[in-house]
Amino acid sequence: MTTESIDHLLALFVRHAARGEPLPPWPAEFPETHAFSEAVFARIAFHGIALLLVGNAATLAQWPDTVRVLVRDEARAQSFWELGHSQMLAKLVGALAGAGIPTVITKGTAIAYTLYPEPAVRRRGDTDLLLPGASREAVRKVVAGLGFQRAGDARPLQESWACECPLGFTHVFDLHWRSNASAVISQCLDRAGIGQRTIPLNRVSELARAVAPTDNLILIAINRALHGQFGYITGMDKAFEENRLIWALDLDLMCAAFGPEDWQHLTATARVSGTSPIILSALAFAEAALGTTIGAGVMAQLARQPGDTKLMRYLSAMSSIARLRLELSACPTLVDKLLLTRYTLFPGAEVLHERFPEATNWPLPVLQARRLLAGMGKLVQRRV
Repeated sequence: MTTESIDHLLALFVRHAARGEPLPPWPAEFPETHAFSEAVFARIAFHGIALLLVGNAATLAQWPDTVRVLVRDEARAQSFWELGHSQMLAKLVGALAGAGIPTVITKGTAIAYTLYPEPAVRRRGDTDLLLPGASREAVRKVVAGLGFQRAGDARPLQESWACECPLGFTHVFDLHWRSNASAVISQCLDRAGIGQRTIPLNRVSELARAVAPTDNLILIAINRALHGQFGYITGMDKAFEENRLIWALDLDLMCAAFGPEDWQHLTATARVSGTSPIILSALAFAEAALGTTIGAGVMAQLARQPGDTKLMRYLSAMSSIARLRLELSACPTLVDKLLLTRYTLFPGAEVLHERFPEATNWPLPVLQARRLLAGMGKLVQRRV
């Protein structure tokens, strides 16, 4: 059995579970070996759907023992993680609000607390916070004052902070100084006002606000495209996959909640931001995977709208130097250009350890020099 056949079955499971229907039986042709059961669970974990499937306990009881036990353990951990995460998120939002710093919750957590009956079902590893116009030093002072620690590299437009909750889980919060960690993408999103329109998120806190649903759909579509092009860490591996079923479920729930005005706003924002091809791809994925119902004429309208040239180039395969030039052209100030250049030439440990996993114990300056020399070597080879 292939990964594709497993994913096809899991998509069928998610489609039924999302509509409150009993899951189809475990296929008779699927082997009940321990190795195959672990392979199935690995895909369930990748797609982030363990807790969703556990809700169908009667069907789950008919599954092979190994799969059933692993899925239940994953779902239990997911529930406890959410309990601690929501507490730390509310604490962080409250502290920032107390310092006069507005915060906008985006992407997965915004959806979890607006559209999912149980937020824990929306599996995720962190929460994204947009801090429009905030002083970086003021934000860092608040976050550090709560006992949070810097996690990974501080990129020019984004940095991550982590804390441990009383339940023992480590929680990561990505702080965004602009609507995306890429200057090219931020330029497109800012042009369309994405991130400026917000709604209350009272299930987190009376002080919490989330990005508007139609804007959030665009953010999730872009996030999907970025993961497909640049990959993302899952466990000990790096995956280059766009089609996680939890993202399809996000899109399915959002589309089900949209009315005619929402669809009109989505297509208009897509046109201004130049994100139509990216949204079209995401909606086509949800439609194929889960049978998502999309507003009349929306797909045809998106197909007629071209994508922003810089954005589409950024999301295509290109050299690091070409991508840097593209990013620099989208930086609004000289300071932004200098920060981006410095980070590109001298990244921190996170980037270097991913590039040279066998040399994680080397001094940081040595790894930076090694990376620069390797880049210069490639450049010379291309010119020869």
